[in-house]
Amino acid sequence: MVNRSILKFFLATCMLLTSLLTVAQTGAQPLSAFVDRNDISLNELLTLTIRVDNSLGNARPSLAGLNRDFEQIGNVTTRSSYTNINGTVQSFVDYIVQLRARSTGTLTIPSFRIGGEVSSPITISVGEADQLSNSSTDEIFIVSEVSKEKIYVQEQLLYTIKLYYSISFDQGAQLTSPQVADAVVQQLGSDETYSEIVEGVRYNVTERKFVIFPQSSGELTIPPVYFTATVGRRGGLTRFFNNRTTVREINLASDLHAIEVLGKPASFPGQTWLPAANIAIIESWSGPVDELTIGESVTRNIQISASGLSSSLLPGISYEDLPGLKFYPDQPTSEDSANELGVTGSRTEGTAIVPSEAGDFVIPEVVIPWWNTTTDSLERAVIPARTLTVQPGTAASQPFSGSLPNIPLNQITLDTGTASPATQTSGLYLFWITTTAVFAVAWFFSTAMWLRSRRMLAFVSTATPAMMPQKKERKQDKPASVDAGMALKVLKTAIDKGNAADIKRCLIAWAQAFYEDETLLTLSQISRRAGSDELNELLNHLEQSLYSDKTGETQESEPTDQKKLLSIISSLHKQGAVKGKPKNDYSLPPLYKN
Repeated sequence: MVNRSILKFFLATCMLLTSLLTVAQTGAQPLSAFVDRNDISLNELLTLTIRVDNSLGNARPSLAGLNRDFEQIGNVTTRSSYTNINGTVQSFVDYIVQLRARSTGTLTIPSFRIGGEVSSPITISVGEADQLSNSSTDEIFIVSEVSKEKIYVQEQLLYTIKLYYSISFDQGAQLTSPQVADAVVQQLGSDETYSEIVEGVRYNVTERKFVIFPQSSGELTIPPVYFTATVGRRGGLTRFFNNRTTVREINLASDLHAIEVLGKPASFPGQTWLPAANIAIIESWSGPVDELTIGESVTRNIQISASGLSSSLLPGISYEDLPGLKFYPDQPTSEDSANELGVTGSRTEGTAIVPSEAGDFVIPEVVIPWWNTTTDSLERAVIPARTLTVQPGTAASQPFSGSLPNIPLNQITLDTGTASPATQTSGLYLFWITTTAVFAVAWFFSTAMWLRSRRMLAFVSTATPAMMPQKKERKQDKPASVDAGMALKVLKTAIDKGNAADIKRCLIAWAQAFYEDETLLTLSQISRRAGSDELNELLNHLEQSLYSDKTGETQESEPTDQKKLLSIISSLHKQGAVKGKPKNDYSLPPLYKN
């Protein structure tokens, strides 16, 4: 017993002297670097320590130079300490990082620089990886699998890692992720843990799945992933470190996989390459397509879903305006979902369709070519051509989204001129009589104007010319027409309110009154009738704000556009209407002929 105690004391003393000698050698320099060993195998970890004297301040060494030959495992840890050797005190900070070599051969850990101090480079000899049996007789082993050995470029490849263990390991175990060049790698969900019996031995299994999308043809190499752990807890520090021999380091590596990546077939006709297990395309409409009227919009929604393909690769749906039919695409939405079969991408796109003429309109079919990776053949996802039937209609009759204030006409600013000053009277009695009479007349006049304004503003709730104030009849055979001046004032009120839907209805009502043409039912017809490029641009912007909002609610026009719109309409109103419709107006014939 005495001899064993003496031997342990001797070994502990030797270890302490060796440690002090290392500190003395490295601590003499303000900046130094050293490793725990210089000869390792490809699947072993190397511990690098960079020691920085506190006299250099809080500067941290840059590890960028390590990335060429080494892979950093885990985060950098720090440790502060000091030494006192023969009365010389030195305080320093150690930066500790674990590294794994990327290749075999003689590698070099480069010098580190802080200020004017430079550490010495370190040479590392890296041998071939140790043979890992990964058999069912091991307590811990790792298995990797791929779904295919040959795939197309941008096709989904499933990569699965399974870690089998029949014993527990300490906290801090690490399983790296696959690092694949020229490919997009994404983990599928969280790790799954379950039990499996292999040759009569029960193992706990941790399964982790990845999906890999190669970005170029050729050979795709999936390098091994690594698992590191410590088995057996470190014992407490006894007098002579009795329990340190119970710790065992585990370093495992998976197999390397070489995948053949094929290019896009020359026979594929589409502009967008779509390799997938399945692609489905579905359309839906916000209303019936055979009961539309002029100026009434309908929204077509198209959803494309692809199994084994990211939503970022799915194409958009484009439309070309037809004579009498305009398309207003909404902002598309994309979504990726993952399950045990991989990624499913989905793209949804809505488009508002607004007719400006009556008749039947054919929307061409939608064809999306795609490559079926299961059958290795070309397929097409198709939505058949669709016919829209548009009926003649009257001005829009939907109520406003909000209510306009009932503004009496005496509150509308008009150019009435300047009244002459009142003539002074000789008596107070005559003054009060005159004042009372004036106020009475003003009250009756205001009341009459208010009632007339309410009748005039009543068209706003239905946006039909029938509700507008009428002019006096000129001929017995011609009905009274809408008062365009009053319609312009209500349009000003709607523009001040700023709601796009209200502005559109008031514009249509004004145009019907101004041009004396009740067949003007859309903004496109008004634009063609006015013949103004600037007005056409503003009306397109107004219509875009009505039909391109994905929330389904109308958007507010910008204040600057509202002012321009009001200015142009007011100028047209002052110039007066050109009677009769231009030849290039494709609207319906007037309901009433002269």
